[in-house]
Order: sequence, then C-alpha cells, then structure tokens
Amino acid sequence: MTKLRTASALAFVLAATSSFGCAAQKDDASNEFQEALPEQGSVNVDGPDGARADMGAQSGTFGTMAGGASSDPAFWYTFTRDVRDGVNVVTGVVLVSVWAIVHTEASDIDDDHAVWGPYEGDALDPARYRLTVSRIGEHHFRYLLEGQKKSGGEYLSVLDGDGYSRASESHGDGQFVLDLGNAKLLDPSRHQNDSGTVTIVHELPQDIGRRRDALPRTIVATVDPDGEASLSITSSAHEDHTGELDITAHTDIDDSHATALEDVSVVSRWRSTGAGRADIGISGGDLPAAGLAGVTAVECWGSDFARVFYSDSAGTKPTEGDASECAYEAPPQ
Repeated sequence: MTKLRTASALAFVLAATSSFGCAAQKDDASNEFQEALPEQGSVNVDGPDGARADMGAQSGTFGTMAGGASSDPAFWYTFTRDVRDGVNVVTGVVLVSVWAIVHTEASDIDDDHAVWGPYEGDALDPARYRLTVSRIGEHHFRYLLEGQKKSGGEYLSVLDGDGYSRASESHGDGQFVLDLGNAKLLDPSRHQNDSGTVTIVHELPQDIGRRRDALPRTIVATVDPDGEASLSITSSAHEDHTGELDITAHTDIDDSHATALEDVSVVSRWRSTGAGRADIGISGGDLPAAGLAGVTAVECWGSDFARVFYSDSAGTKPTEGDASECAYEAPPQ
C-alpha cells in the first residue's frame, strides 16, 4: 500500500500560519473569496465508521491476509480505513491551514482577487508562503498557495484549486492539486520522503457552507507519487448514510514493500451501521510466480467490524463464516 507520510506532509503550512495569531479579523469584503475554498471535513473521503482495528497477525503477503477466526478484525475493512485516513489527514492539514489564512485580513484585495501574505513563518523556516484567490468566472474562483525559498527564486505552487461561492448553483463543486514535489523543494528536511501529487475532485451539496457533513457527496482522490505506484479512490456517501469506496491501486501488497507491484481493485460498501462487504481483485506482481493469474476475494464484516465471512478464488485461506451474514448479498454491478 502506498503510504502517505502525513507527519511531514504540509507541515510547512502549519509553520506558515504560526504567525497569524495576532492577525486582524477577516475583512467582510473577502467573504466571496473565502466561500470558494472547501472547508476541512467537507471533502473527506468517506468510509465505514468505527474504532481502528488492531491488525495483529494479519500483516504480510496476500496469503496471510484472510487472518484467522471470525472474531478477527476484517482485513479489507481496515485496508479501506487506512486508505481513507491517509488521504484525509493530508488534505485536512492543508485545508485547516488555508481556512485559517483566509479568515485573517487580506494583504491586498479588490473585486477580482485577494492576496494573503507572503508570510515568513519563524526564523528557522526555509520558505515564505502566500495565498491568492482570483475570480475566473461568475462566482467561480481559483485559489493558489505558493512558496518561495527565503534565499530567493521563483514561487512554486503547493496547492492549486478552484471552487464556487455560495451565490453559484455549483457551490460545493471543485478540485485541487497538492504538489508534494514542490513542497519538498521548498522544505527538503520536512519532506524528504514525499513526492508526486494528490488530486481531489469534489461534488458536494449546495448547503455544504452551512453543514460541512452535508450529504450526498462524491470525492475522487488520485495519489501519484514519483515512481510506478499509484492510487485512485472514488468515495460516494449517501443521504441514508450508506456508502461505497472504489479503490484502484498499483502497489505492493507485501508488507516488506520490496517485491513486485500488484494491480489491486477493492470495492467496499457499507450500511449505516458500518457493516459492509469488500470485493477484491488482485493480479500481476508476484502472483504469476506463485502460479496464479489473479485472485478474487470477498470479505464481509459486521457492525462491530469483525469478519463474518471470507472466501477467495485461490484458496489462499479456507473459506470461513457464513455468506448469509454479509451486509450485501452480491458483488457490485
């Protein structure tokens, strides 16, 4: 699984906002510029809720993924949550910080653009940052967070997105790209393991400005680190609090991350209780060496997130549990 290194990812934004404590209150004239930016939490990738399961003995290659007794935490439930949490922590750090910036007084503002910064952070920060929000259409805005090394040079884009103010019927829709490669260039010590981009496309209900947890919502996240690995996630959360998470990844499913990359697809669906089902497909990578063209599997979990059923096409682990206990009887159409 491609890991998002969230401890360092965009720590620079927190540094950039550390100087805002004594900033003036927001200027009402900048409200429409503020409304175009998604609030932290509103663009979260959704997933089944519940306490994080202890993986314990479930680590390792595909052959050990099925785990043991039915009381074990469901592996693919935990996989689903790990993927979701990795993306949400990165985007959450960014949006909390940007939201804090736009609720201070703008450095420069007119009818078509507003600028906050540049801000220096403290003396040990190697870069300064500024946020610009520009009108690009009727109630439609582009927002751009850029950094520049204090030693000089060009400003590099770190966060680049667009969205709509509340006056637009498209309010809640938009997208943004987080450039971890540029973040590393600006602050190498904090981003030595970061690379590539994270892209979020969001479709949110219009009342998202009043309730950031408003439903339904669809989030598409694409993680493209430098190298061969990749990850694409489509999250759909419905008004009845059911949902789906469709994951396509090119990644190493072995915990060592030292073997060949597999093509992995996981479609997880869950009820409002949290009980759900994952349909999994794995091919390529090390599977041909094991004499397998591909493996399909089904895993179901209950409202306590413990496995109630497991089966796979290769017999890597015995079928266990009762299929009639699955929250969904059949694979997605």
